[in-house]
Amino acid sequence: AGQVWRVPIANREDGDDDNPANRQPELFLDVSKLLVPLGLGPGKYDERGLLGIAFHPQFKVNGLFYTFTSQPVKGAADFSTMPAGVAPNCQSVVTEWRVQRPGKRNSPVDLSSARELLRIDKPQFNHNGGSLVFGPDQMLYVALGDGGGADDEGVGHAPEGNAQSLAPGNVLGKILRIDPLGRNAANGKYGIPPDNPFVGKPGADEIFAYGFRNPFRMAFDDAAA
Repeated sequence: AGQVWRVPIANREDGDDDNPANRQPELFLDVSKLLVPLGLGPGKYDERGLLGIAFHPQFKVNGLFYTFTSQPVKGAADFSTMPAGVAPNCQSVVTEWRVQRPGKRNSPVDLSSARELLRIDKPQFNHNGGSLVFGPDQMLYVALGDGGGADDEGVGHAPEGNAQSLAPGNVLGKILRIDPLGRNAANGKYGIPPDNPFVGKPGADEIFAYGFRNPFRMAFDDAAA
């Protein structure tokens, strides 16, 4: 409470007091060394970077928060639409972090606490999505773009488009719903709620909704929750 969090796409998160008379940003977390090299500058354009942050509903107790970043390719992804032998442009990564003393203002992030939950191959540099939101059910919702390029076509895209595809391993163009404190996912790093709509059906169990081009922001209506 009493703070506003800003997420510059290029590298880091800043905490800002919400008093207009006192808005000096303080560095909260710098993830620049984790990111894929970005094409930023005059005449350049990029959609990758630090794209999302979400604080756990029990943050004041457990100190947990989550980031969505565009990172260099590092081993096998949990989900991929890439043909064998073809490298993706980058990988979208959801990471868990812990603040050392969450009840104390400006408590530092424990950098050694970084725990990767999810790594997804991205065919092209754009249409990343990147929004992270906790719902009223305390589940983490992860927004993913269709993989980039144009018209959801090309290498790494399903014939019908990634956003419409429910092929195994295709989570692009989807919103995922996961339990970051669970461990029953295939990689053992997060949980899959049993009431997810695609559990036991075609499509990844993590999928909550599909058919999205580039859901870079989403929100819940608190009044309707």
